[in-house]
Amino acid sequence: MHLLRYSVMVATVGCLTAGPQLIACSSDDPPQAPASSAPNVDAGPVTGPELTVSTTRAKLYLGQTAKVDGASVAPNITANIAWTVLDAPFESAVKTETLRDAASSTPSFEPDVLGTYSLQVSGENEGVSSSVIVLIEAIDAPVFWREALVSVDDFEGDAGTLSTSLATHVGGVHGTRDRVVDCVVSMDTEDDAQSQMTYEFAMRLASAGDTWEAPPGMPSRVVFPTLSVDKATKVASTALAVATSQSSCGAAEAKTLVTVEMPVPSNEGVIPLPNVVYAARFSPDGNRIAYVHDTNSKTRLATIGFDGSSNRDLSPFHAVPNGGALDPSAGIPPLGGDAPRLPVAVRWKDETHVGWITFVRTSVEATDFVGWELYVAEDRDGSTPELAMHCSVSMPASFDFLPDGTIVVAARHLELADAGSVPMNLLVYRPDATKQCELVRKLTGGTTTDDIARDLALSPDKTQLAFFSGFGSGEVDNGLNSLALFTVPVDGSRPPALVPGAEQGAQPGRAPRWVAGGTSLTWGQVNYASQGASGFGQVMSISARGGTTTALTTGGLLQVPNDRGGTRTSLRTVSGIGQGCNVSHGTAPTGIVAIGAMLGGAALVTRRKRRTA
Repeated sequence: MHLLRYSVMVATVGCLTAGPQLIACSSDDPPQAPASSAPNVDAGPVTGPELTVSTTRAKLYLGQTAKVDGASVAPNITANIAWTVLDAPFESAVKTETLRDAASSTPSFEPDVLGTYSLQVSGENEGVSSSVIVLIEAIDAPVFWREALVSVDDFEGDAGTLSTSLATHVGGVHGTRDRVVDCVVSMDTEDDAQSQMTYEFAMRLASAGDTWEAPPGMPSRVVFPTLSVDKATKVASTALAVATSQSSCGAAEAKTLVTVEMPVPSNEGVIPLPNVVYAARFSPDGNRIAYVHDTNSKTRLATIGFDGSSNRDLSPFHAVPNGGALDPSAGIPPLGGDAPRLPVAVRWKDETHVGWITFVRTSVEATDFVGWELYVAEDRDGSTPELAMHCSVSMPASFDFLPDGTIVVAARHLELADAGSVPMNLLVYRPDATKQCELVRKLTGGTTTDDIARDLALSPDKTQLAFFSGFGSGEVDNGLNSLALFTVPVDGSRPPALVPGAEQGAQPGRAPRWVAGGTSLTWGQVNYASQGASGFGQVMSISARGGTTTALTTGGLLQVPNDRGGTRTSLRTVSGIGQGCNVSHGTAPTGIVAIGAMLGGAALVTRRKRRTA
């Protein structure tokens, strides 16, 4: 049978589509209200994940619970133990009486504001009294985002110039001031086709990438694709770059790992994509990066060290056309008449194995998929990919590996269809190459095609999923669309629970990410006003327990006079890094495309007319 023969009209927000058919990513139906499949269930009291403090000086992320190991920090105190709070930051409510188990060797407390907390333990050992002071600093967890600034200068009586710049920022989930961690890439061009490509790729590469959160006090890491254009030769290059939360332009750790040259586009606006790099993901320890690259129209899976070491070309990516093996010659169609068939984002199964989903077609030319396959390859030279499972009755949008060997997938499963309705649910499959889509359990209970549970993000302890859920199929900019943010245990022990305060947390947006050791959630979203786009791109945050959503940064549209009697129109677009099930070179928020028509298209047409006159 052919997979997903029905069509769903798509209004894409940071997702991958090909015409009316969902190919990959998260949202094929922009929701209007929280879906009934994800009820507002009280998840019960939530405390921040504990961090054991075993030294007299320690750091943790604000939101984590500090549990002090008294046997390590004060081994000479074994009797008559008493802990007191000597000092806490201004406005903190932490006091001696708020300590839990203050008369034990393992007291705990939750820092409530950024800053240093001073605790003292007093007691004795064999009649000898002593005391020890412990300093615990609550710091802000880093959050990365990409900023794309696209400007068109319209000069009086002269051709204009389209300028594009890309930069990577880091800020704090609790509002620490942001700064740039890499070198800003700037591109200016007056060539129509070059301008088209520069703009398109700047937008589409802006949010692609991934982040890895380090233990508190150590630099976290970010990887992202970027774009540069040689104005003289008109040759563009995509590159895989890295940086850290403590780096800046020129720092040794802010560097390019892989560079791939792209051909010059045609003046018909068709952008060929035989060479491009994208879809990077960190290994669990942050030391390796898996990524996908198209080279000479062939799509490959590769890995590389964060330090640039051991670049390995692991495997062909696609199982085309026979479905029985990975095809070394298979690639992604060019961006032009047909949208690219981009992959579901790769995931690391563990520190040394990478897994990925490939869609299977009947032939290279076919547009209908007949199934998908999950492959796993060991991260070593000469590894042989192994088929983990195959399926022809569901369409996955994103997935991840669970500790018990199963996988969780956001997918439409045809066998669960009722009266022609095929909801997108979070489903747990058991990979088995000898069986067809062995369904273990449903984590959400959508019943209609409009029910959507998508953009799954696995918590650091791998016990919970955060995801967006919604219902509806309206236009993305009609002011009615919203998504609700939910969590659900991977074992299905309770129904999905709404994150209080995130009832309309996406508007619409991209997948959530757990930060600060799993105590907070961040996501990227597009903010629509009643009159079109206003404030393009926001990075939002909320406590995993719920509370008030906070915009960590936002974009916008600005028009100002330039120095030659014309107008400079600038669009600042902000995108969370790695906050999407698959953000790569076929991805563009719908609103950004609309602004692109205004910034790029109108300007390009104007320049053509002036040159022709």
